[in-house]
Amino acid sequence: MNCHHRDGVHPFPVETDTMARCPEHGITLLWHGDPITNTELAQAAAAESRLDDLLAHAEELRGDTHSPPCRAARLPHLTDGHTHCRRADCACPCHT
Repeated sequence: MNCHHRDGVHPFPVETDTMARCPEHGITLLWHGDPITNTELAQAAAAESRLDDLLAHAEELRGDTHSPPCRAARLPHLTDGHTHCRRADCACPCHT
């Protein structure tokens, strides 16, 4: 069983009859029936990677300079969103 991630593929460091875990990437798979195959994992990782690229492109097209957490923080019930912003070029006033 392999851990598929954006930077490549490697065997799961921890693997038992009931689970597989990769502490480095924060991935844990629990078996509920037959374990997932490497082919199924590769397909899921590829789909997630394409979704990440699509979301990044949508952010570029948006054209503003605020990160999604900072945009969300404009809503009263999500004001702590600024603390989750990891975008180095975010122009939100809370970072200046």
